[in-house]
Amino acid sequence: MRNKHFIAALLVLCWAFSGCVSFIDTHKMDVASKNESGQILNLKFAGDAGEQYAAQAEKLVKSGFLDTQGEEYGYYDVRFEVITKDYTPWTRILSHGLRMPIIDVILFPLFLFGAPTGGQEFTLVAHFYIFDSNGNLVKHYSNTNAYKQSVNLYRNGSGATKRGTAEFAKLFDVIFDEAADQSDAINAALQKAGPIANNTNLAEVQANIDRFFLENPYAQSRM
Repeated sequence: MRNKHFIAALLVLCWAFSGCVSFIDTHKMDVASKNESGQILNLKFAGDAGEQYAAQAEKLVKSGFLDTQGEEYGYYDVRFEVITKDYTPWTRILSHGLRMPIIDVILFPLFLFGAPTGGQEFTLVAHFYIFDSNGNLVKHYSNTNAYKQSVNLYRNGSGATKRGTAEFAKLFDVIFDEAADQSDAINAALQKAGPIANNTNLAEVQANIDRFFLENPYAQSRM
């Protein structure tokens, strides 16, 4: 009887942990970049400075990547795209039609020793946008990566945000390196439109930026 209770309890635990969702809370990320080239002219955040994640975006972009010593020649935006898909590590075993007693023998000891009970496959996409002082797109960069993160009886999905922060940092490092290599062309386009202080029609500028994201649904969500 005790063995049956133990197996039943273990079944409940395995079921519960297999349903634990690893969730990347992008609002709690603190993504930083190693790129401190300072080769691209100063830019202003394209969104509302009062938004929850505006400070995160400023830290990411203005901690060395931009030349913040000069006046602002355009606008920037960064966006974090996260696609999550659940997966079950033992799907192949179950697909062979094994009955419950055999599964008990094979899987339960593995669960006790920390074998994965479930997990998520994450696909991350980092976006970086540069607009000139008129709100016209100068450059759009994107970079993506996919990985799996499992949970077991002793580890839930609470570390997903930390892992996601590290992975997004790598993606933006690649993006900023590429942008720095193309800084001459980017700066020429920004200088042609002039500094943002010379354009007083801010409503038109914002409308141009909003129109770009409206026409490109893949990039609408910042977080």
